[in-house]
Amino acid sequence: MTSPSLSAEPSITHVVELTPTGRAAVAVVLVDGPNAVRAVDQCFTATSGRPLACVPVNRIVVGRWQGPGGEELVVCRRGEERVEVHSHGGVAAVRAVVDALLAEGCRETAWHDWLRLSSADSMQAAAQIALADALTARTAAILLDQLNGALAAACHEAIAGITAENWPLAAELVGQLLHRRDLGLHLTTPWRVVLAGPPNVGKSSLINALAGYERAIVSPMPGTTRDVVTLATAIDGWPVELADTAGLRATDDELESAGVQLAEATLASADLVIMVCDATNQAADVGSRVEGRGSSAVAPSRIIHARNKIDLVSASEQRSAVSGTAIRTSALTGEGIEALAAAIGRSLVPNPPAGGVAIPFTPPHVESLEVARNAIERRHAAAACEALQSLLAK
Repeated sequence: MTSPSLSAEPSITHVVELTPTGRAAVAVVLVDGPNAVRAVDQCFTATSGRPLACVPVNRIVVGRWQGPGGEELVVCRRGEERVEVHSHGGVAAVRAVVDALLAEGCRETAWHDWLRLSSADSMQAAAQIALADALTARTAAILLDQLNGALAAACHEAIAGITAENWPLAAELVGQLLHRRDLGLHLTTPWRVVLAGPPNVGKSSLINALAGYERAIVSPMPGTTRDVVTLATAIDGWPVELADTAGLRATDDELESAGVQLAEATLASADLVIMVCDATNQAADVGSRVEGRGSSAVAPSRIIHARNKIDLVSASEQRSAVSGTAIRTSALTGEGIEALAAAIGRSLVPNPPAGGVAIPFTPPHVESLEVARNAIERRHAAAACEALQSLLAK
């Protein structure tokens, strides 16, 4: 990772942990600023005995930290004002390196703050930060496209259209970016998929089947699930948080009633709801069962219907059953689980982007694009360009 010297507070020498906190074989601590070489020289003794300032840039140097009896580690001078310290990856070992540098007058800085300060391209810095939080290979690939300039190029193209007073082109480009905002904001934050329905329809078993392991407690007793149980997984490469909720029904049980209220609130905040009913109950209508119980805030386009326990229904009953578009599933045998997972993926991302497509991926990106769209509609070139330029700086 290379970048220019810090433009903000140039007199400060920063100490940055570049590797995540935790146990590891090796950790990297970056020292960046005007006193980087001096500070490291005060703490590090090379096996060769040569001061770090006399060692060529990018030359690996082996030595000990804080005296002959100190930890053996490796340092590398990356520039006139930048040194990397490679130590053992344990938390205590890294902390000892950082504390020694702080005693030499350096300032501890979080890696993402250092990246924002040191990067000449703020959008690239934002993409690098987001990449560290990418939860799947598919979302990481999309963020990598933004790191390589896809979003910046689209913004520059829109600015060129505005400058040329090609308003239809500018409106189309900005509109396309905003159309992809939901996907962009879920590249680092999972989509929330909530399983809901009456008690004892197999929601807990179904969530375990989707996840591929037992996370939720399964019991034949209605009302077993009281709290919202969540688990993280990936469906079609998209990060998803599955939530198992209490069965929706009227009850006099105070604890179960609290669980139902929590389930209703969870429904309202869901990106997608799986409404589950029992296939053995031909009279069951999952839609009517939950109507007025939190589902009123859920748009029909955000609901998938599932008729579970199909393994308990005979073939003739299955043929005669009227289930509409409901997906028939069996958490026990696995029937319909792949179809349900595929439906979830299609509902969350109906039109997956091709490689290299520009996608806004932070809330400030979306805010700037909305301002730009409003300015374009008013044919206000200066305001539209300013909004897009500000997006490039976020």
